[in-house]
Amino acid sequence: MIRGSMVYRKKLGVLLSVICSLLSLPSCHHIVPELGVDFSQLPNNGKYFVPYSEQTYDVRNEGALPRKASSLNMTDVARGVLESLTSYNIQQICGTYYSTDAYGEPIRLSGAVFYPIHGSIHNIIVCPHYTVAANYEVPSMTFPLEAVLASKGYVVVMPDYIGYGASENQVHPYLQQDLTARNVADMALAVRPFLADRKIVVNNEEIILLGYSQGGSTAMFMQRLLETDEEYKGLFKIKKTYCGGGPYYVDRTYEYCMKCENTGIPYAVPLLIVGMSEGMDEPLDIESFFREPLKSHYKDWLNSKKYNGTQITSMIGTYSLCNILTPEGMDVTNPETHRLYERLQANALPEDYVPQTPMYIFHSKDDQTVPFVNAEEVHNNFERRQSEGVQIRYDFDHYGTHQQGFMKFLTKMLGTL
Repeated sequence: MIRGSMVYRKKLGVLLSVICSLLSLPSCHHIVPELGVDFSQLPNNGKYFVPYSEQTYDVRNEGALPRKASSLNMTDVARGVLESLTSYNIQQICGTYYSTDAYGEPIRLSGAVFYPIHGSIHNIIVCPHYTVAANYEVPSMTFPLEAVLASKGYVVVMPDYIGYGASENQVHPYLQQDLTARNVADMALAVRPFLADRKIVVNNEEIILLGYSQGGSTAMFMQRLLETDEEYKGLFKIKKTYCGGGPYYVDRTYEYCMKCENTGIPYAVPLLIVGMSEGMDEPLDIESFFREPLKSHYKDWLNSKKYNGTQITSMIGTYSLCNILTPEGMDVTNPETHRLYERLQANALPEDYVPQTPMYIFHSKDDQTVPFVNAEEVHNNFERRQSEGVQIRYDFDHYGTHQQGFMKFLTKMLGTL
């Protein structure tokens, strides 16, 4: 229950409605600040963001429900944003750009850009999203919770990932970390000349990376890409990175779940196996991993992108790994399972990586979806090799479930942007 004055409750209700509602209003033009970064003078790797639709959101009005909205409880986040809005109007632009798929081939991807209609823009926030299963859940198809950050004076860049939006007919290469980081970086590169052409001026060229769950892992891998990869090094300046609840060590996560014989996110198990098979010279024998009814239905449940995670979990009908996977699929000495495990290891954060720019790492110790072992491993590796002068802040506590941790992460992040 929210306490306070009637005015506060009314404002909070309005803000909640904008986070959960879509207004189909005419596009507005951005008021250009006098000073800012000229992104047309910065390299973009030949990428360019091509818009195909625009929508305007007004936090002062209620409107029709979006195509699909997040079911998360947003009260805490709304409370954190309420008193710090710099613009009531948020513009969403959906568009496409080119990147590379799991086979090294060019692929057209999509995503959404959000920015305030009025007022100064501080930075670009690159925000890879958390794990979704249905196509209607991706940024280009709805108003994501994180997009409200635009109302605080930021450009928010949110890619859809391979397998969603413009590439819906492709398999999502779930937790192929370096690949997803490149896809996200390519969208950020593509957006810069687009902003320059629209005369949308950002005051600072430093970007902020921010993500939770799969998005948190992608944010960390993107920072690593921008700091260490010869193709991307120097293309961006990073102000700071916010990583929350991320599976940075997907192999350790898999081991933990096998040891516990349960998982907090059943639909992610087949999503992971199917996704890791993408790009392999010899694809995994996927059906050898799954018990019924998953074995007979996984192509429809996962690849159709019609169902969200809750629906797929319900159809799987269990949280027990031994009822999801075959005995062979749980046995790492089995040749096919061993090939999967090697793929997982290849997508874990290298132990010798140390961030060169500030990072905030959040994780709930109670998280059973992305187990806390991920955060412990990051902490141990970073502390052994931490670069002099680089600020890494760890925020580990009993913050509840994975979803409860997400809300806590966002409220804490809002206080330090």
